[in-house]
Amino acid sequence: MVALAQVDVLRALKRCLCLAQQDVLFSDYLANGAYWKKYAVARYGVYKWLQSMVLEHGVNPTYLLATARYDDLPLFVTSIEKSGEKEALEVFFLFVAGKCASTAQIHA
Repeated sequence: MVALAQVDVLRALKRCLCLAQQDVLFSDYLANGAYWKKYAVARYGVYKWLQSMVLEHGVNPTYLLATARYDDLPLFVTSIEKSGEKEALEVFFLFVAGKCASTAQIHA
């Protein structure tokens, strides 16, 4: 069970959304800008999804949904979008449970 309050999780997700947005904007100035833009947009999409799930279902159900989404990712991620999605989910697991998805204990 996740002990963080919904308001704290939403605040953390808001910061993650801001960082992903900044990465989208700054990607135009990087050598491989198209790659980093796709990566940041994928992260942004996952953070938006997580934010809406937390608002609709709460923190614990969102954690379980995110874990299921993470488990559905391929073991060896090759696409840019899936890499961004994987990183966003891992960041979510770190700030919600303090663990990565592979070692987290889920108590429903």
